[in-house]
Amino acid sequence: MNLYNLDIAFNNTPQKSTNEVDFWIHHLEEIKQELKQFCAKKKYNNQDLIKSAVLLKASTNNSILKAIQNYKEFRDYWSKCEGFNSETPFIYEHSKHKSDYLRHIKEYRLFRSKLTKK
Repeated sequence: MNLYNLDIAFNNTPQKSTNEVDFWIHHLEEIKQELKQFCAKKKYNNQDLIKSAVLLKASTNNSILKAIQNYKEFRDYWSKCEGFNSETPFIYEHSKHKSDYLRHIKEYRLFRSKLTKK
């Protein structure tokens, strides 16, 4: 099974918000792949509680991923609109999505460490 390196330094994330959003999307897609691998692992097939916990975490990951993708599409659309000269409308949305992402990563790290404990 391939475990992805999720130990990112939060203060080293890209400074430009557009690059940062792309980074979040890429990172959440890696987590999505990892959760698929956990679901497919034969070791967990007979353990319904663990399997349902993995599926719940996958659902949460997909929700956050979709929200960030929608935010990116919205941001890209409005940045191309004529007369758009301020990022003020995006400051709140960006910080909201950033805090959701960071909270999810923190929870996922804890979940993964418990799941992979031997």
